[in-house]
Amino acid sequence: MSIRLFRVSRVQSMPRFALLAGCLLLFAGCATTSNVQQISQLTSTRDNPTILLMPPDIRYYLLTAGGMQEPHAEWTEAAQANFQTAMASYAAEIGTDLIVLDDNDMTPDEVSYTRLHGAVGTTVLYNHFGSLKLPSKGGTFDWSLGDGIQALGTEHDADYGLFVFYRDEQPSGGRVAVAILAAAAGVAATTGREYGFASLVDMKTGDIVWFNVVAAGTGEMREPDGATKAVRTLFKNLPGTQVQ
Repeated sequence: MSIRLFRVSRVQSMPRFALLAGCLLLFAGCATTSNVQQISQLTSTRDNPTILLMPPDIRYYLLTAGGMQEPHAEWTEAAQANFQTAMASYAAEIGTDLIVLDDNDMTPDEVSYTRLHGAVGTTVLYNHFGSLKLPSKGGTFDWSLGDGIQALGTEHDADYGLFVFYRDEQPSGGRVAVAILAAAAGVAATTGREYGFASLVDMKTGDIVWFNVVAAGTGEMREPDGATKAVRTLFKNLPGTQVQ
């Protein structure tokens, strides 16, 4: 098992934040994770399959008294750093070669596919796990980022791409006070959410062959131990690994 490090930049995705937050209201009361696995093991023409870990799209926000999400750079940076460290440790345990991309100088194609993954992943949440079913899918899991991603797989000599989207809202003191007052009046007021999803993509076809959604209890990524838990939760039952 080998790990290669590259440097790429991170992508902003605020428009998807509100959309995903609304979507995950559909999962209230569901288990922490829910995944779809299209393959039982990884395949490759080489001795070990190679996974390209795209830069995780992780964002932390402060939830204001009025319920607005304000980006919090310090929390986000801590979470991103802790996630990378936890991922490196996890990589040492899985039975594949892993290319870990860092966060500077991303190519236009890498930017496009990171954005595309967020959009497609949100659609999967609505139309596969949620109640808004697409008649054309017939209940089957049939989602793709397109076969154009093959060029990215060839560039990095990777068999699969691994994508992560994660959001965490932390309430301000004012928001906590509003929630307390609302509860006293018999009205519900959210004090934050923690949610995301991860996808494994076949770099030959662009097909999503494994998808895991997390809605609660993922792990507090601002702390090293929490990031370790989050990595294991996001990649739970990832096919072809030694870690479950």
